[in-house]
Amino acid sequence: MQKYSIEIIPKQIELLKYLPRDIFNEVYVAYIPGDRFENIVKASKSLIKNGFNVIPHCPARTIPSKKDLDSYLSQLSSVGVKKILTIAGSGNNHFESTENANNNFSNTIEMLETGLFEKYQFEQINIAGHPEGNPMDPESDKNLQLKCQWLLQHNFNSSIVTQWTTNVESTNKWILDTKDMIKSKFDNKMSIIIGIAGPAKLTTLINYAKICGVNATTLIIKNKKLGLRNLIRHNPTEIIDGLRNYDSLHFFPFGGIKEICNWFDEKVKS
Repeated sequence: MQKYSIEIIPKQIELLKYLPRDIFNEVYVAYIPGDRFENIVKASKSLIKNGFNVIPHCPARTIPSKKDLDSYLSQLSSVGVKKILTIAGSGNNHFESTENANNNFSNTIEMLETGLFEKYQFEQINIAGHPEGNPMDPESDKNLQLKCQWLLQHNFNSSIVTQWTTNVESTNKWILDTKDMIKSKFDNKMSIIIGIAGPAKLTTLINYAKICGVNATTLIIKNKKLGLRNLIRHNPTEIIDGLRNYDSLHFFPFGGIKEICNWFDEKVKS
């Protein structure tokens, strides 16, 4: 059976006791506005101790300075982190800076170019992709190409992990376009891991879409068409069955970790 990844926040680590390890082989530890980076480090350490393959977020716009990035990466490396997901992020932070300056990185490339990822010898640096565009970056595809170029030139293993998708048609086109870009520009390839929202109420997904910068148009239209706003639930199967040419899937358990585990259990039985 193919294995997938799942994204959690630090306070959810106790719920991973429900996670079937024959299905999920990687756990991404997300930073969300209002959290602290020390919690990401502690969660990563705990998960590694319990045998999980851990990939914490490293959000550029949230980190105040190169010195703070050095401190964060040093701590992650010291607890055994081998892989990282670099993202631009929203810029909202509760990072207790080691400096007085607040010169946040403006994008992922600026963060990569510090030389710190080479310093700590991470095995893999994953990057974010946005099949339906990114409201905080109108040139997201151009910047994806720049990130791919940097990673390949510096001989890092990497996968592209996308925001969760609601539009199968545009995502399928984006997958092909991205693979063609990497092949034609760099004569290389990268795995593309597509983000999938786990089972949840449509109203819950619409709220998360606003937070994550995901285009919620498809969800809103579906919600209005079906009615019974608080009862209608999103079923990941509808999205997954329509996707083509991806390498793996990355799940966002917006409806809860137990719910997504139950969904997988039913899927296996059916």
